[in-house]
Amino acid sequence: MSHEAFRLTELKKKLPYKIESIATVRNLFFLGTNDGKLIVYEVPLQDYDAQCVYVHSSKHKQPIRMIIPIVEEEILLLVVGDVISVHRLNPMTSAQLDCLPEDRLPELNTVKGAKDIVALHLKRQRGTFYMAVLQRKKITVYAYRQQLKEFVIVNDGLLLPDGAKTLLWVGKNLMIGFRREYVLMQVSNGVTDCLYPTGKSGTPLLLSLDPVPEVLVGEETTGVRALHDGSRVPGKNGMPWSSIPTNAAYIHPFLLTIHSGGNCIEVRLPFFTDNAKAADPELWQSISLKYADRISQRPFADFDASLPKETTPPDALRRDITIVVNSSNTVYLLELVPIREQVLALASVDCVEAGLLLCQLCANEVDQATAGSLKTQYALWSFNTKKDFKTAMLRFRDANVDPLLVISLFPGLLTQRAQAEWHPPQTHIHPLDATELAQHMPNALAAFLDYAVPLRREYATVETETLAEAIDTAILKAYVIIGDEPQLLSFLAEGNACALTESEVFLAEREQWVALVTLWYSHGQHHKSLALLQALGTTGERISLKSLLSTSSSSVGLSFDAAFSRILQPLLVRTLGESGSMLVAPREGGKTGFIPQTLMAQLLAEVAVDVEPSQQTYLLRRCVGVVVTILYMRLLSWKERESMPLVEQYSPWILANVSPRWSVRMLAAADLQPKDYAAVLRIIGSDMSDIGVTQPYERVVEWFSFVFADTCNLSTDASLHDAYFQSLVQFVLSPSCAAAATAEEEQRTATGRQRLEQFLRSSHHIDLTRVQAVLEQPEVRGEMYAERAIIYYRLMRHEEAIRMFLYEAQHLRAAQDYATRVGRDGQDGFQILLHLLLSPGDGCTGPRLSDALTIVNTCDEVNPFTALPMLPADTPLAPIAGFVKRSLRDASVRSRNAAIHASVLEARIRQAELKLARERALQVVLDLGSSCVVCGKKLRPDVVFARFPNDVVVHQACMEDEHICPVTYKDFRLGIEPVARGAF
Repeated sequence: MSHEAFRLTELKKKLPYKIESIATVRNLFFLGTNDGKLIVYEVPLQDYDAQCVYVHSSKHKQPIRMIIPIVEEEILLLVVGDVISVHRLNPMTSAQLDCLPEDRLPELNTVKGAKDIVALHLKRQRGTFYMAVLQRKKITVYAYRQQLKEFVIVNDGLLLPDGAKTLLWVGKNLMIGFRREYVLMQVSNGVTDCLYPTGKSGTPLLLSLDPVPEVLVGEETTGVRALHDGSRVPGKNGMPWSSIPTNAAYIHPFLLTIHSGGNCIEVRLPFFTDNAKAADPELWQSISLKYADRISQRPFADFDASLPKETTPPDALRRDITIVVNSSNTVYLLELVPIREQVLALASVDCVEAGLLLCQLCANEVDQATAGSLKTQYALWSFNTKKDFKTAMLRFRDANVDPLLVISLFPGLLTQRAQAEWHPPQTHIHPLDATELAQHMPNALAAFLDYAVPLRREYATVETETLAEAIDTAILKAYVIIGDEPQLLSFLAEGNACALTESEVFLAEREQWVALVTLWYSHGQHHKSLALLQALGTTGERISLKSLLSTSSSSVGLSFDAAFSRILQPLLVRTLGESGSMLVAPREGGKTGFIPQTLMAQLLAEVAVDVEPSQQTYLLRRCVGVVVTILYMRLLSWKERESMPLVEQYSPWILANVSPRWSVRMLAAADLQPKDYAAVLRIIGSDMSDIGVTQPYERVVEWFSFVFADTCNLSTDASLHDAYFQSLVQFVLSPSCAAAATAEEEQRTATGRQRLEQFLRSSHHIDLTRVQAVLEQPEVRGEMYAERAIIYYRLMRHEEAIRMFLYEAQHLRAAQDYATRVGRDGQDGFQILLHLLLSPGDGCTGPRLSDALTIVNTCDEVNPFTALPMLPADTPLAPIAGFVKRSLRDASVRSRNAAIHASVLEARIRQAELKLARERALQVVLDLGSSCVVCGKKLRPDVVFARFPNDVVVHQACMEDEHICPVTYKDFRLGIEPVARGAF
């Protein structure tokens, strides 16, 4: 890559000094010589004519090895031989040359304990400056105390083996370079961890890359980026070079290196590792300079600084100039080309990835318009060239690009209205070829949905109607194309701004019937939805939207023959559940989604295994029509006036052809109220024999059993209760139930009788007299013994019930159970039973003495005082001997228990009387010195006082609770309350 990042300007040629060290502060640069002199130059940036403004001679008379200015503390550190001296850093300009001579860099003090200095490094962390000094076999850590204007030792016990050549602060720890390896040391305890080898040259290189929290580690042929914990940066982290640099500097965000034998300064962007070019050894820039020797370094690592933001001042990282010195002591000014200028230059040669990286690293030096334009170009490049669709969408979102531009990248997704009103920017209209995009369409659309779905909420306003419509329509089409129907239905179930006409045509062309119905439902197009579903369910043909509403909705096409019913039955069970409860999760706002068409296709393939593949689509259309109609009807609100006409128009074809077990569930909406039951009953109870085979009473029974359940008395309309009763009777007496040829029909009959009996027991609004008349009809009474018994019981006509069991049903055991049930209510049912057995009355057989004796001997509930007088006078004693003995034994037991209870009661009365006498005999003896234990005042005879069982005596006024001692707080009550007090 050929790119100009820096410009080199000559300042001073062949200075007559042997330069040992260099440093810069703002527009000043410092030169340290081998004879202990510090020369200060000022560089006016207008004419680039460096002028010497001060020369300082160190009193230590040794080479100045390092110059470290700290402007924040107004001090300057000089490493002179093995001495670290601290000087005050005063402002210096060429104007001061006319003043009297003075010491402008006075020495404040020297750092104590520093000898055999190999290297040192400073950092700023949490506002404090720390200095680590590498000596021959140890490291000493200093902290700068501003009040004292000196560095004090904070850790002098970090021992090292010999051979360390450099060190660098990495956060709270130190990274140390030896001849053979790099080591990470924990400053808190001196523990070291080996990291990686140095290389064959044995020359370590460590360079801080702050404000990026990384460090550059030099290896033989590669510069490696590492984190502060010593681990390498994930991914591509290496920068190849010919040899390890002899000098390196980091000028954010560029790395500058000088290599042995080279006549140039190599410039790299160490963070540019996102594509294949990053591994290429080609440099960003090679600055030609013969015998380049050293580059001025930043004075310390600033861990309080972070990457620049848009609000950061532009010069936050550009306050100090940078100089380069070659081996002939010529000084050059190295100027950074403005970042914005570099970004524009990179964008002009289609290096948008590199330009965007510069924008991110130097956000404060690029205006928002330029950054936004570059982000857009980068996103388009990622989409069209790199095929990295996820990154492209992230960049589109980051740059706040017009969503219409993003949608236009996908052929066919932009709405017709948006195409007519929107004018795309000319600089960005280079869409990807449709054929090429088709190969990557699933990934591209998945990334687009991740971008568009969160974005749509930001444009849900009237002012952005066109944009919101375009976004929602594009989302709909994207879901359809990638085949994610569950997410599509979830999206359509919410409020959306899809272009209705365009979307419905798109869905109909791809036969996404469930999605189309969901779209219409969200827009209140109920008539169109139900008409489409009826056409699908009754014809099985592909429906044209133009002819949809012109077709008569009352006409029914294909019949629900046995073959289709056999396929439909298990499909309804799988989709709606065994009991008819809808297997659809409720959504926000109380609305329910529809079952995906793909799920129904899977279930149909499992059910219709013997159906030809060519017929699968036909059957799927019919099944979609049936299942979705049932779900759709449940979603209609009965509070809206137009719901009833829709139900009357579009429910008959389902009610007449689908088993009532599922069909009537569509008329059980969540907001259905008892006041609406009569209207529903009128619909399901109507005659539909001309369009189907189900019977009205079947539909009525299934619907009432579903809505009534165990709460039939919520409806107080007696006509509804009567209708349910009449339908249950018809259902139980129907020919199919009477025959009950199969186990399923037997179960169906048993369920019907169970529902009838439960309803007769629980209904409070049914006319019992009328029910009795119906059940006693000649053609009914022989089939309804249990039901008649329930009515007789509720009417308190126990004799008729028992007579029915004895002489109509010929079922003595049932009569006995009925008498037992009556006995639980406090009446003597067995007296009635024995009376009817021994005195049957006219039209019956003679007395049934043997059955009466059996009842007497086997039933414990028989009362001997009423049963024995009923028996004939000539009844032998032997058959009733057991009954008499048992009765006498029971009477003796009852008498004995009564005597025991009376004795226990008498004993408790005597105990209470004795306790009362003892309480009354209690005395309290007071002398003249007796006083209240609470207030301490004396107890006088005219003052009411209280004595507790533990002999504590207090004034009544000083007593908070008459049961609790005020001294020991013991509760003298017996029972649960004292226990509860102690527990809680």
